[in-house]
Amino acid sequence: MRRFAIVLLALALGVGACSGGDEDIARVGGTTLRLSDIEAYFEEKPAIDDGFRDTLFARITLEALTQALAADFGVALDQAEVDSYYTQFEAAIAQAGATPSDLLGIDNASMELVYFNAQVVALREVALEQIVVDPATVDRLFSDPVTLTRVCAEHILVSTAEEAEAVSARLAAGEDFAAVADEVSLDTQTAGGDLGCTLAGDYIDEFARAAVEAPIGEVSGPVQTDYGFHMIVVSERSAPTRAEYLADPVGILSETQLSMIWADWITAVLLAADVWVAEEYGTWAGSGIDPPGEGATTTTGG
Repeated sequence: MRRFAIVLLALALGVGACSGGDEDIARVGGTTLRLSDIEAYFEEKPAIDDGFRDTLFARITLEALTQALAADFGVALDQAEVDSYYTQFEAAIAQAGATPSDLLGIDNASMELVYFNAQVVALREVALEQIVVDPATVDRLFSDPVTLTRVCAEHILVSTAEEAEAVSARLAAGEDFAAVADEVSLDTQTAGGDLGCTLAGDYIDEFARAAVEAPIGEVSGPVQTDYGFHMIVVSERSAPTRAEYLADPVGILSETQLSMIWADWITAVLLAADVWVAEEYGTWAGSGIDPPGEGATTTTGG
């Protein structure tokens, strides 16, 4: 199952022929969505095309997540937060003399779609506050030391094992790590090979595990990854206790990890969601809506 999130900026919404009258086009749990609910996101009535199905999928996803937020955590979407984000988006449009389409990067967008985007942002915020302290999430994060271990590291990246061994010999002979990095490293974005301090879990797996296990202050490697061969020096390493994590989980987790946790929750919710889509609009697939005639089922759940 691919990771995905609601990212309205990625939707390609088109303008086309008008549809008929209002009708029920989808159901999420006990909530029914009507054609007018989706058409409201457009300035002009859209064609029933991939863009329309993307929008319907996003709307179904928001409803499924809202229901799961209440069922799993007993929490509702904070209307004040939604209104606050909407006000910010509205002000940005006015200040720039722009349109909803300019703000969202979506053709034919209405202010209803701007409001929808505010709902998505507000829901992500309140949902993550609950998910990151959920016992199952905490247990998973602490089950692997790579995830929450913060490392301060430097590296030199080269193409071959032979080049890495040559770098190792130069360092063993006393040459300065930063000087060698600036001379030979394929990573030209980090001066002196200094990667700074970050969670090991943000690195590619082989590098992350080496950074967690490397002796402090010593040259380690070569470590092979998809990028090549790394010589690594870890100068500092620390990991929070559970109490420290629970006191400030969002402050400890990186944005990359928060995004992964968010995407994992969306995936789980949609796989379990009870969803029906009217046959003429497509087939519910859990990670999208297939055009009519494609896919095998129209519901998921259980």
